[in-house]
Amino acid sequence: MTTPAQPDQPLQQPEPPQSPQAPATGPAVPGTAPAPKGKGRQVTILVGLVVLVGVLLGAAWFFNRDAAVNANVGDCLHNPGDDKLTIVKCDSADAQYSVLGKASGKTQIESTNGFTTVCDQWPDTTDTFWQGKQGEKGDVLCLKAVAK
Repeated sequence: MTTPAQPDQPLQQPEPPQSPQAPATGPAVPGTAPAPKGKGRQVTILVGLVVLVGVLLGAAWFFNRDAAVNANVGDCLHNPGDDKLTIVKCDSADAQYSVLGKASGKTQIESTNGFTTVCDQWPDTTDTFWQGKQGEKGDVLCLKAVAK
Protein backbone atom coordinates (compact mmCIF):
# COMPACT_ATOMS: atom_id res chain seq x y z
CA MET A 1 0.00 0.00 0.00
CA THR A 2 1.21 3.48 -0.75
CA THR A 3 1.09 6.33 1.61
CA PRO A 4 -0.30 9.67 0.44
CA ALA A 5 2.02 12.66 0.47
CA GLN A 6 1.89 14.75 3.55
CA PRO A 7 0.28 18.15 2.95
CA ASP A 8 3.19 20.04 4.51
CA GLN A 9 5.77 18.34 2.22
CA PRO A 10 5.86 19.19 -1.47
CA LEU A 11 5.79 16.45 -4.03
CA GLN A 12 9.28 15.76 -5.36
CA GLN A 13 9.90 14.93 -8.97
CA PRO A 14 12.65 12.43 -9.79
CA GLU A 15 15.71 14.04 -11.39
CA PRO A 16 16.37 13.19 -15.03
CA PRO A 17 19.34 10.88 -15.58
CA GLN A 18 22.64 12.69 -16.19
CA SER A 19 24.22 12.16 -19.62
CA PRO A 20 27.98 11.79 -19.73
CA GLN A 21 29.61 15.05 -20.65
CA ALA A 22 31.48 15.29 -23.93
CA PRO A 23 35.12 16.27 -23.57
CA ALA A 24 35.76 19.94 -24.07
CA THR A 25 37.29 20.45 -27.51
CA GLY A 26 37.00 24.19 -27.66
CA PRO A 27 34.56 26.20 -29.70
CA ALA A 28 33.52 24.79 -33.04
CA VAL A 29 34.95 26.65 -36.00
CA PRO A 30 32.33 27.37 -38.63
CA GLY A 31 32.97 25.74 -42.02
CA THR A 32 35.22 22.96 -40.72
CA ALA A 33 34.49 19.28 -40.90
CA PRO A 34 34.90 16.93 -37.98
CA ALA A 35 38.11 14.87 -37.77
CA PRO A 36 38.11 11.96 -40.22
CA LYS A 37 37.41 8.52 -38.84
CA GLY A 38 37.84 5.01 -40.18
CA LYS A 39 38.18 4.86 -43.98
CA GLY A 40 38.26 8.62 -44.25
CA ARG A 41 41.35 8.70 -42.09
CA GLN A 42 43.01 6.01 -44.24
CA VAL A 43 42.26 8.01 -47.38
CA THR A 44 43.71 11.14 -45.77
CA ILE A 45 46.91 9.27 -44.85
CA LEU A 46 47.17 7.78 -48.35
CA VAL A 47 46.71 11.17 -50.01
CA GLY A 48 49.34 12.63 -47.68
CA LEU A 49 51.82 9.89 -48.62
CA VAL A 50 51.19 10.40 -52.35
CA VAL A 51 51.78 14.13 -51.96
CA LEU A 52 54.98 13.50 -49.97
CA VAL A 53 56.34 11.11 -52.63
CA GLY A 54 55.49 13.66 -55.33
CA VAL A 55 57.33 16.40 -53.46
CA LEU A 56 60.39 14.19 -52.97
CA LEU A 57 60.48 13.19 -56.64
CA GLY A 58 60.08 16.81 -57.67
CA ALA A 59 62.93 17.85 -55.40
CA ALA A 60 65.16 15.07 -56.77
CA TRP A 61 64.45 16.19 -60.32
CA PHE A 62 65.00 19.85 -59.44
CA PHE A 63 68.41 19.24 -57.88
CA ASN A 64 69.54 16.88 -60.68
CA ARG A 65 68.06 18.62 -63.71
CA ASP A 66 71.48 19.91 -64.81
CA ALA A 67 73.33 16.62 -64.24
CA ALA A 68 75.13 15.06 -67.19
CA VAL A 69 72.94 11.96 -66.89
CA ASN A 70 70.12 14.10 -68.36
CA ALA A 71 72.21 15.36 -71.28
CA ASN A 72 70.96 14.81 -74.82
CA VAL A 73 72.68 15.10 -78.18
CA GLY A 74 73.26 18.79 -78.87
CA ASP A 75 73.40 19.84 -75.21
CA CYS A 76 76.45 21.67 -73.91
CA LEU A 77 78.29 20.77 -70.72
CA HIS A 78 80.56 22.42 -68.18
CA ASN A 79 83.10 20.68 -65.93
CA PRO A 80 83.00 22.40 -62.52
CA GLY A 81 85.48 19.83 -61.16
CA ASP A 82 85.17 16.64 -59.11
CA ASP A 83 84.78 14.57 -62.32
CA LYS A 84 81.26 15.92 -62.85
CA LEU A 85 79.62 17.62 -65.79
CA THR A 86 76.60 19.91 -65.70
CA ILE A 87 74.31 20.99 -68.52
CA VAL A 88 74.68 24.65 -69.50
CA LYS A 89 73.37 26.81 -72.33
CA CYS A 90 75.53 26.48 -75.42
CA ASP A 91 75.93 30.26 -75.69
CA SER A 92 77.17 30.41 -72.08
CA ALA A 93 80.81 31.27 -71.34
CA ASP A 94 80.86 28.10 -69.18
CA ALA A 95 80.14 25.77 -72.12
CA GLN A 96 83.16 23.51 -72.59
CA TYR A 97 81.75 20.49 -74.44
CA SER A 98 78.99 19.67 -76.88
CA VAL A 99 77.32 16.23 -76.74
CA LEU A 100 77.75 14.50 -80.12
CA GLY A 101 76.34 11.13 -79.11
CA LYS A 102 75.46 8.76 -76.30
CA ALA A 103 76.33 5.05 -76.08
CA SER A 104 74.56 2.91 -73.48
CA GLY A 105 75.56 -0.36 -71.84
CA LYS A 106 79.33 0.30 -71.72
CA THR A 107 81.78 -0.30 -68.90
CA GLN A 108 84.00 2.48 -67.63
CA ILE A 109 87.08 0.73 -69.04
CA GLU A 110 85.47 0.52 -72.50
CA SER A 111 85.04 4.28 -72.55
CA THR A 112 88.38 5.36 -71.12
CA ASN A 113 91.04 3.12 -72.62
CA GLY A 114 93.22 4.71 -75.28
CA PHE A 115 91.94 2.41 -78.03
CA THR A 116 88.22 2.79 -77.40
CA THR A 117 85.88 2.54 -80.35
CA VAL A 118 82.76 3.54 -78.42
CA CYS A 119 82.51 6.94 -80.12
CA ASP A 120 83.85 6.00 -83.56
CA GLN A 121 80.52 6.82 -85.19
CA TRP A 122 81.05 10.45 -84.10
CA PRO A 123 84.44 11.24 -85.67
CA ASP A 124 84.59 14.76 -84.17
CA THR A 125 84.74 13.31 -80.64
CA THR A 126 87.53 14.86 -78.56
CA ASP A 127 86.56 13.50 -75.12
CA THR A 128 84.42 10.84 -73.53
CA PHE A 129 82.56 10.88 -70.23
CA TRP A 130 81.32 7.69 -68.59
CA GLN A 131 78.49 7.76 -66.06
CA GLY A 132 77.18 4.86 -64.04
CA LYS A 133 77.88 2.70 -60.99
CA GLN A 134 81.41 1.45 -60.45
CA GLY A 135 81.75 -2.14 -61.70
CA GLU A 136 78.53 -2.00 -63.72
CA LYS A 137 77.62 -0.85 -67.22
CA GLY A 138 76.67 2.76 -67.80
CA ASP A 139 76.40 5.44 -70.47
CA VAL A 140 79.19 7.09 -72.41
CA LEU A 141 78.82 10.65 -73.64
CA CYS A 142 80.83 11.37 -76.76
CA LEU A 143 81.90 15.00 -76.49
CA LYS A 144 83.46 17.64 -78.66
CA ALA A 145 85.39 20.49 -77.07
CA VAL A 146 83.68 23.83 -77.73
CA ALA A 147 85.95 26.39 -79.40
CA LYS A 148 86.09 29.68 -77.55
